[in-house]
Amino acid sequence: VGGLVGGANIVSTIQSFFGKVDTRYYVGKVGSEPIPISYFLNERQIQLNRMRNQGRSIDSRAQQNASDFAWNNIIERVIKDKKIEEFNLKVQDDEIYNFLLLSPPPAFQDNLKELGLFTNDDENFDLDEYQTSVRNGLLPDTTQSLLMIWENYLRTYLADRKLQNIYNNSVSVSNHEVKNEYILNNTNCTLDILNIKSNSIDDSLIVITEQEINNKYKDDKETKYKIDPSVTMQYKLWKNINPTDIDSLDIIDLQDSLLQLSIDFASDAQTSSFNEALELFEESITDTIDVTESFANNSGIPFQMGVVRQAVRFAFDNKIGSTSDSFQTNNGLAVFNIIKKNKSTYQEIDEVKNNIERSLKRDKKTEYANMILSKIDFSKEWESVADDINIEYLNSVSSNLNGSFNTIGKNNSLIKELQKLNEGEISSIISSRSNVFIVKLITKESFSESDYSEAKDSLKKAMIIKNKNQIYNQWINSEKDRIDVKDLRSKIF
Repeated sequence: VGGLVGGANIVSTIQSFFGKVDTRYYVGKVGSEPIPISYFLNERQIQLNRMRNQGRSIDSRAQQNASDFAWNNIIERVIKDKKIEEFNLKVQDDEIYNFLLLSPPPAFQDNLKELGLFTNDDENFDLDEYQTSVRNGLLPDTTQSLLMIWENYLRTYLADRKLQNIYNNSVSVSNHEVKNEYILNNTNCTLDILNIKSNSIDDSLIVITEQEINNKYKDDKETKYKIDPSVTMQYKLWKNINPTDIDSLDIIDLQDSLLQLSIDFASDAQTSSFNEALELFEESITDTIDVTESFANNSGIPFQMGVVRQAVRFAFDNKIGSTSDSFQTNNGLAVFNIIKKNKSTYQEIDEVKNNIERSLKRDKKTEYANMILSKIDFSKEWESVADDINIEYLNSVSSNLNGSFNTIGKNNSLIKELQKLNEGEISSIISSRSNVFIVKLITKESFSESDYSEAKDSLKKAMIIKNKNQIYNQWINSEKDRIDVKDLRSKIF
């Protein structure tokens, strides 16, 4: 009721009670907070300005990237603001005052110098003169708008910095963790290895039944093989003029004539029909495409054309038979015509059968390799065991516990096994993406208490610094995974 009294739209308010988002006003929802379209557009413009300042050209793909960066920043902003409020970290006026007085940022100093203020004879910033003027309230009126901009910026920046410091300072590393890290990186060992490269197993040894393929298809149907609703469109593309050996003024005239041609074509097609316009202008269809509304895979628009969201929105916002205006693409001017609208469906099993069979075959080869190794008599000489065509014998392979071993690489399961094994003992069967293997621990260096004592303090300090650099981002990413996000940009743009 309070929202209604404040002038909110009654339909939008009722929809929000049920978790719905009115796309006339909002671009999506992060948690319980609807995100206004104006907020998103402003954030996207900031990203585009940053790209321009970096000297990057702003094409349709850059605009899409700016959109993605903006949406990600908005999600992070909602998460941070919620935690800032929870921890009562909002920045007070005196914090901003003291920050600008005692440690004015270089960019702020440059802003003041651009106003002709606080520059010494060497054209450097005069900190003493600046601080004296601030303390005595003598800053000129010309700085008011600049101070307002910096105040708004620092209110967010300083709050974020306080939040990050809280997480950074919460890092602790136990003596047990330090010792374990030292042991993993400083204990060398030597292994004998019996390895089977799963890809080397002959396909003829693996049997995949139709029933297994059907069952796998049913299990993955919803997550892997669902096809979003789409719109089938035909289009005519007038490619950009090739500037080679053409005068720059002629290029402009030729491009203008193409633009007028595409506009005239679109106008005629909208009045009569797309096919009639093709006949009248003696043109032919360039291609037919199926367009989806989501941002994935360029929405079905040919990659060379770039991210033509105008065409996508036209497809989903208009009726069958409608013809678009002339749209600028990366490689020319295009006019689209809607042929039909397609409901959500699934890829036929015949289309994906080969992929399913490859996946099942890969899994079965791993199972087959496990079966071979499980039948080995390890009391025999390992070199003789390797007479089996599939088994590879690797003798005296060395690395540290946390390192990468020749052929089998680095493997977390192997690390756990090596920590427990004594010399002469054999591991369980270990699988990786491309190898199935067993190792025998030949030698393992003993732990040196004196060497560890010398390295302990510096190692602990390094681990704390490393964790400090990670914990804040880990928290942000975990919150992103947990928070409910409704991204409706594709419904609007």
